[in-house]
Amino acid sequence: MTKFYLQTTTIVLLIVLVFVMFGCNKSHEDRVNENAIELMEKHKYTEAIKELTTIVKGDKNYLPAYYNRAICYSFLDKNREAINDLNFVIAKQKFEEEAYLNRAILFENQKNYQLAIKDYSHLLSINPRNIKALHFRGICKYYMKDYAGAVTDYGQSIKYGLNSSGVYYNKAVALDCLEKYSNAIKYYDKALKIDKKLKRAYFARGIANLKNGNKEAAISDIKKSEKLGFKKAKNVLKEIIG
Repeated sequence: MTKFYLQTTTIVLLIVLVFVMFGCNKSHEDRVNENAIELMEKHKYTEAIKELTTIVKGDKNYLPAYYNRAICYSFLDKNREAINDLNFVIAKQKFEEEAYLNRAILFENQKNYQLAIKDYSHLLSINPRNIKALHFRGICKYYMKDYAGAVTDYGQSIKYGLNSSGVYYNKAVALDCLEKYSNAIKYYDKALKIDKKLKRAYFARGIANLKNGNKEAAISDIKKSEKLGFKKAKNVLKEIIG
């Protein structure tokens, strides 16, 4: 089977939290947190971590510091540390949707798909229409070879308003794996309607066309992907054309 690569979103991570903890008067912690956010905006994550760590040393219950520090850790590829901080936030605020979403994304980045699915599913029990959670849970299910489950999740995210080349492409790939080539082609079409330069979608649609018995359309699509720079296209064209 030709290997396709799913469209993912790099850590959506994370929504920066600023809480007004003491009415109109900013506390010392609020000011340091704001300084850290300014550093984060400049991509100075290591410096921001130092600032945020001074907050939690003084006030172990100041949740924005843990949350924002998780953001910094994630951008430094320190997923374990980020998860630890999000664990603390979730333990204190079990209803926090974004904390569950971001922890799930970190688990997914670690290829720990079962734990990621658990967090996405918990989030969806709170908000069944969270389109990011539906889409990303679909990706996890795909990697666990639950292609039918992935198609269902992608479909739900589309139903509730997600309209991106990524989700259409991902649904097409899962349909491909279920050997539903005609349906897969429809979703590759939708992806390419949004992003006409999505070279992997041309290639994948070409393969689906080939498996669906349309060699002419397959060659046309794969040539388009080659023109856009998709590296596998050249060798595959040689195999098809001879």
